[in-house]
Amino acid sequence: MSAYVKTKASCYLAYFIQGIVMNLTAVLFVPLQTLHGFSYSQLGVLVFINFVFQLLADTIFSKPVDRYGFRPFSHIAPVICAVGLIMFATVPYWAGSFLFVGFCISTAVFSLAIGLLEVILSPIVGGFPGEHTASSMAVLHSFLAWGIIVAIAGTTLYLNMFGTESWQWIVLVWAALPIINCLLFWGAWMPPVLPEQQRMKTGALMKNPIFLLSFAAIFFGAAAELSLMQWISAFLERGAGMSKLAGDLLGLCGFALCFGVGRLVYSRFGKNWDIHKVLILGSAVTVVCYIVVSLSPWTWLTVVACWAAGAATCLLWPETLVIASAALPAAGAALFGLLAAGGDFGSAISNYLIGTIADLFINLAPNQLSISAEQFGLRAAVLVGCVLPILSAIFQLLLKRRIKR
Repeated sequence: MSAYVKTKASCYLAYFIQGIVMNLTAVLFVPLQTLHGFSYSQLGVLVFINFVFQLLADTIFSKPVDRYGFRPFSHIAPVICAVGLIMFATVPYWAGSFLFVGFCISTAVFSLAIGLLEVILSPIVGGFPGEHTASSMAVLHSFLAWGIIVAIAGTTLYLNMFGTESWQWIVLVWAALPIINCLLFWGAWMPPVLPEQQRMKTGALMKNPIFLLSFAAIFFGAAAELSLMQWISAFLERGAGMSKLAGDLLGLCGFALCFGVGRLVYSRFGKNWDIHKVLILGSAVTVVCYIVVSLSPWTWLTVVACWAAGAATCLLWPETLVIASAALPAAGAALFGLLAAGGDFGSAISNYLIGTIADLFINLAPNQLSISAEQFGLRAAVLVGCVLPILSAIFQLLLKRRIKR
């Protein structure tokens, strides 16, 4: 295997693992709630911790990556990820009566690892010589979707066959993948980092108008994308009345499939597209999808809206990175880390708020409704969430105008 091919394979597998890990808690929402009595607010806290610790990794490791290069961190991150997953699977055996705290700690560990991977993967792939960066980035980020599909299908089918009580074993199976990834990264080619004297200072970067608008665009774009992704499983089962198997395979897998195919289509045909228009249109379509998901009386239409949302949101994160890095080529790995932090921060805040809003509206639900209080709460939370893609569209438009100036 040539050095370049090995590096690409390592990065693709790492993003595949990220797709598994970042959505594993969401797939396990209902089993954790059933077995341990967690509330929607507590489930929202787990997702919040997931993205907050990704955010911390994005900000903490940006400078060290620029200083020491990509290689040491490509070895460390998969090992930490495996440790976190093993801790998560074994929480009932070591956390005692502090189960929720144990899940929080374990989530923090593996989230720190996938946050570190976020910092290094995009600039590694962006550093391949002689390749179209936007296309390469779209292909890389498509592996997030394939990881999501495998995580959902594999975990859901396993739970359906062996019961929710044995959920730990499938988590341990997923924990083997980061170990393989660590071995694959060993000896792989890595692009050089930008010399310090050529890099933009972090303080100057954080004051740059293009960076600030990119940060806001990726904050709300990631929130729009990942809030729906994280809550589809619980929403379709508890909010739309589908079985867990059907909700996960049709809803969440369908979202992820459209998400991944959309990125591959762009990588193949999008070289001459106006990416700003694509991102603004994608945000606008996502607004419609949120409204349909929250208000539709037909389950089939809710599922189709989830699929459409997957295609509409698929480029909001990776292509905002490409736009910003093209406009600010001297920013180095710090740009990727800080923008990834913006995406993770938006995802953390939005997922926590959706869980909290769902609990709030469940308690406020009128008695005379034709749907249950739980369905009312979840639908209301998704409806409120449509403000996220609205703000994404606004900041993408502002970013387009600023870059043209």
